[in-house]
Amino acid sequence: MKRLLPVLFLVVGAVSSALAQSVPSPGEMSEDKPPPPPDDTPVPATSDSAASSPNVSHLTSAETQAIIDRLTRTNADLLDLLKRQQSVLEDIQYDRRLQNRQISLVEQRLEDTLQLNATLEAKIAKLQADAATAAAAPAPAAATPAKADAASAADVTPVPPAPPAPPASYLPPEDTAGAPGTMWWHRLLSLSGDDSKNSDSFHISGKQWRVIWHNQDRPGAAYKNTSALFINAFPANDTIPKKICSQLGTSGNSTELTGSGDYYLKVEASGGRWELAVEDFR
Repeated sequence: MKRLLPVLFLVVGAVSSALAQSVPSPGEMSEDKPPPPPDDTPVPATSDSAASSPNVSHLTSAETQAIIDRLTRTNADLLDLLKRQQSVLEDIQYDRRLQNRQISLVEQRLEDTLQLNATLEAKIAKLQADAATAAAAPAPAAATPAKADAASAADVTPVPPAPPAPPASYLPPEDTAGAPGTMWWHRLLSLSGDDSKNSDSFHISGKQWRVIWHNQDRPGAAYKNTSALFINAFPANDTIPKKICSQLGTSGNSTELTGSGDYYLKVEASGGRWELAVEDFR
């Protein structure tokens, strides 16, 4: 505010100066009188001054109004400047308060850290003292071999037996060839995995065929009955499937179907391990 007072005085002085310059002096007013009429008739002085007075007063009022307008705008600009300076001062004060708060937080953290270091140093000193006391104490007498063996036997924790390894395949072996002239199950393909997939196309020559399948959960009690297996057989020239399997959890079975032709299997599975085999009876 103190910095704005000289500026305000300068503006007021400039306005006063402009106002003084805009008002004509008596000499100038006399010089601006209109020339006397060409005739010799004397003109009264009162009529000349009366004729010139309205013009002078009108001109002075317009200039005065312009000066007042400039002064009003100047005052508005000064007020706006004061408001902006006030806003800047408030921002500076806010920043200082924020800095002071941050400094206080840093000091508090530093104090907490110093207290924690003091606590740790006290614990370290206590541990060192305990270690020195234990080193100075006499060593205990050695235990006899019988007692040592008994103590070691008591400390041994029995190890549970390892679970048996899973078999290489849960499917039954392929049938052996029968006597000449007899029909038996011919294995066409085998498939396994742990996620969804489709089989290659295969051809069924006989009237009867089957799919042997098995689904296995992941090892562990937490995974019991968490796997899923869905198998469908699609004819090569049709979109209507033949349902083979819809199983949750560990299980296995054989599904028999009828009808010769070309097929492929669509397997949808998750959460376990599965395998299957396709056999044609002919």
